[in-house]
Amino acid sequence: MEPSAGLERLAAPLSMTEAKTPPQTAADTRAEWRLGWDGLFADAAQEETFVREEWTVIGPRVRQIGLYGSLAFLSATFTDLTVLGATWVYWSLLTARFGILAWGLWLARVGKARTVPNVRRVATALLGFELSIMALFLLVVLAYGGSADYHSITALALIFAGYAYVPVLRREAMWVGGLFTLLFAVVIWTSLHYDAKFISIAVVLFGFANIAGWQIAVSLSRSMRLAWVDRQRLRVEAEAAQQAKHMAEQSEENLQRLFDAAPMPLVLVRMADARVLRFNAAAKALIDPDGALQGDIYSTDFYENPAQRDQLIARLQAEDAVGQVEVRLKTVRGTAVDVLFSMRKVRFAGEDCVITGMVEISAQKSLERQLRALAFTDPLTGLQNRRGFFTLVERAMAQSALDSVGPCVVLIDIDHFKRINDRYGHPVGDEVLVQFGQVVLALLRDGDVFARLGGEEFCILLPHTRAAQALEVAERVREFVAAHPFQTMAGVVRLSLSLGVAGCDAPVQSIDAVLSMADQAMYRAKQGGRNRTELHCA
Repeated sequence: MEPSAGLERLAAPLSMTEAKTPPQTAADTRAEWRLGWDGLFADAAQEETFVREEWTVIGPRVRQIGLYGSLAFLSATFTDLTVLGATWVYWSLLTARFGILAWGLWLARVGKARTVPNVRRVATALLGFELSIMALFLLVVLAYGGSADYHSITALALIFAGYAYVPVLRREAMWVGGLFTLLFAVVIWTSLHYDAKFISIAVVLFGFANIAGWQIAVSLSRSMRLAWVDRQRLRVEAEAAQQAKHMAEQSEENLQRLFDAAPMPLVLVRMADARVLRFNAAAKALIDPDGALQGDIYSTDFYENPAQRDQLIARLQAEDAVGQVEVRLKTVRGTAVDVLFSMRKVRFAGEDCVITGMVEISAQKSLERQLRALAFTDPLTGLQNRRGFFTLVERAMAQSALDSVGPCVVLIDIDHFKRINDRYGHPVGDEVLVQFGQVVLALLRDGDVFARLGGEEFCILLPHTRAAQALEVAERVREFVAAHPFQTMAGVVRLSLSLGVAGCDAPVQSIDAVLSMADQAMYRAKQGGRNRTELHCA
């Protein structure tokens, strides 16, 4: 067997914008892993693959964000109570904070799991959690009122946390900081106190927070994904190197184990003297199931036709390999087995050898023989059918070219056979046909061919027979059938025959001419009153 090909090495080192697919980590092992402008994989399916396989790293961060973020946000309810008092605004904010707490606890539970159940759903939930916190913060700012300086510190902290700590699992998350800044600016403009000095400082700080935060988020996302791809590539390369090392270190003992464990019969033979060096358990079960072989074993002892082995070796010398050749072997018991041979030249222990794989096809060949027999045999009577008859006629014609006498043909028609079917039914008619075939067959010589051409019409081929002898055979058949009681389920049935004999005492050039003469003779027999034999000889 040919050794399987090793894993392909990955392409050149990854750039900052694209990488090759790590084998065994995606459905298409040859596709490219491309990073987008935001540091995420451009293909959504590839991004899901990354999140699933890196969940042991991403999951804990999601858990911490959900747990600590929601708890920290809930703790601010004490400030709400101090600032707002027990008003309906306070209770509304408290309800919203508990809602965010529930959301965060769900994220914490998902992040704690060993595998992510649904990447898209978790990514959407994380984005929604982030947006909800920022939206509630803006509502708190509106409820508190006051100076913009105080609230800006918290807003900047939220922006940096969103960019630097929350893992970007959806592209939309990259716009959360900018959207939040814009909405916060609207709140400041409409509801908070500020001065010109604050405006200049806020533009610088919030602009820096978004630009730097964007770069940090993209860099972190890109670094995580490129590092993951590199780890996958290194893992595959390490596995390939380990596999190559393992294959290089395989010893003859390992090869022998593989040889012995193969389910296909395998035999290793030295070409010089046909000595069998090794054969596995499957070959032993095929050739020597009783374990009778002792001492040196030679492959030539197992060919039914030793000359076939010489032909195969000659082909092997010319082609180095021979495949799908049917060979008939004999076992130690002397039983013939049909096998399909595949042979290849190999070097073993410094010598030219042949390794042969065998597939037993005895059952298949037996079935082929049965099918061939069915193709040439009448299924009811077991006699030759029309195809089988003409095949044997061709052989007889070929022999007649060497003989001084051509074959004779006797056409037979059972008289009034339709009446039997009409009176007794077709099952009885079939019984009569079967018995008739057996009776006539018993009257013929070895080498004579008896065939059913169809219906109640039969034919006898008499090779190497003169016309006078053929007429005697036909009369003997007619008289015996006329006197024979055919026992059926409906009782005794009597038959008579009309026979036409055709033959020549010289070699025959065309069997069609002989059959035509026999047909004419049989027609005269019917016209002459049936139950008679007519001879037509050119």
